[in-house]
Amino acid sequence: MNLYDEIPDKFRQKIKRKRYSKGEAILFSERENDSVYFMIEGKAEAYIPTLKGTFSNIYLYAEGSFFGEIEQFYKGRKPVSITASTECVVDTLHKDHFLEWLSKDFESTKFLIQEIAHKLIINSDIIEELSSLTIKERVLRRVFIHHKNNTLCNLTKIQLSKEVNAPIRSVNRIIEECMKQGAILYEKKKFVVTDEDFLSRYSM
Repeated sequence: MNLYDEIPDKFRQKIKRKRYSKGEAILFSERENDSVYFMIEGKAEAYIPTLKGTFSNIYLYAEGSFFGEIEQFYKGRKPVSITASTECVVDTLHKDHFLEWLSKDFESTKFLIQEIAHKLIINSDIIEELSSLTIKERVLRRVFIHHKNNTLCNLTKIQLSKEVNAPIRSVNRIIEECMKQGAILYEKKKFVVTDEDFLSRYSM
């Protein structure tokens, strides 16, 4: 089932289309969100910022995905930020229309609840696993994710140190170690994956 396809014509007329460039924020944590987002084209990553100002990737949205739905049922702290990994085309539906639609469509409501539960379970597992990873494992995981999302050319050492919540000196040491192992290259301030099979072990 694709939730977007189930939107009644009455509410489909209320949809607004937005476009985002690669790297552009779609949703900010701690900010009010009054719409549900449907991914029409592209990919986007969900992050949970930490108290230290770093963040961890917890979910990847692709075509057919939707997000922003939980906020329509919860008025408390909103910890998740979502950023475009590629150029994205997103359709948005205001919460008033979204909730009116669901109030009259049990099958779509049931599917929505199933998807929310699925996300929560996956995110809980990822957060628990991330907390047990070594710095090296976190570095290789983030490099692999950027490689798969075609954003590795934009990744800097400083950005990587923020994403893995580790000092730049530790990241440098790990990069040198991984280069000796033949897993990655770092030349002219650019990362290159030289052993995708090796890095795929850290994709979680």
